[in-house]
Amino acid sequence: MMELICCDYCGSSDAFPIARQTDKLHGTTTEMFSIVRCSNCGLRYTNPRPTSQEIGKYYAETYSFHARSSVVRTWIRKWLKFLANSPFGVIVAAIPGLGRRLIPHISPSFPDPVRQYYASGKQGGLLDIGCGAGQSAHYWGAQGALQAYQRIAPVAGVEISEPARRILGELAIESWSDIDEVPADARFGVIRMNWSLEHVHSPTRYFEFMRTHILPHGLVIITVPNAEGIIYRLAPDCVELPIHLYHFSRGDIEHYAARHRFNVKSFATFSYPGMFLAACDAGLFPRFMSESPSYAEAKELQRVLSRFDKLEFGNDMMFILSPN
Repeated sequence: MMELICCDYCGSSDAFPIARQTDKLHGTTTEMFSIVRCSNCGLRYTNPRPTSQEIGKYYAETYSFHARSSVVRTWIRKWLKFLANSPFGVIVAAIPGLGRRLIPHISPSFPDPVRQYYASGKQGGLLDIGCGAGQSAHYWGAQGALQAYQRIAPVAGVEISEPARRILGELAIESWSDIDEVPADARFGVIRMNWSLEHVHSPTRYFEFMRTHILPHGLVIITVPNAEGIIYRLAPDCVELPIHLYHFSRGDIEHYAARHRFNVKSFATFSYPGMFLAACDAGLFPRFMSESPSYAEAKELQRVLSRFDKLEFGNDMMFILSPN
């Protein structure tokens, strides 16, 4: 079942199509989906789209952040990420078979804003909206997931996946299936939406929730794909449909933030080679590197991408907001 919607930000029904594709990345369906752009405010969104009752069937059963992660697998990922971004990477990559395994873990380095917040002595618990099973977080890995944050602060999550919530329960992490279930009087020092705002049916609803539930000195951390990033400029249909319902630019998030009385404390865009290689493998992007690129090729690509990041053309964006 599909629903036809108006723009979430301005309410206009006037929009024009800018891309159309099926689920080439996860292969959950052969249905075609369109991305439209609001003629009034410019917001890009999937329309028509699966309803909130139907969207679940478009998530692959192997969707990684909903699954349990073994201690061994977590340890291996941690060390691969360390080696991929350290001076030792070039040495390890010389070992047959290991260079290719390092490539997906090459990424730019950012201080974790959650850990920075608590290291500064500020109080209040952490609410992670779209937290998955709490054992791994996109980009941050195991060290940026709720299970690791338990050691430094009270944590809780909002997660629609029932199997993921069962794992959270086993980890003694309180969770809810929807923001409406969070107690009305609950306030948090940090609210994070880590690549989850693009998945929700109404960003307005989530901004209203965050404004109500953030402490006066708290932080809201939002990371989302950048619809104006270099990969989308080169290949506009290189998107994750239909589970990405919104396709944000920097201005879109700033508009939502201003409307809901948040200041943008910091902003950055960033990219990493793994996204380009995954897009090539899925047929979403022309293959511009060899079938089996070397670790050295991938590191060189990261160096090139970092220059575009500084021009705000990175494929992902990170916003840190504070209430005003």
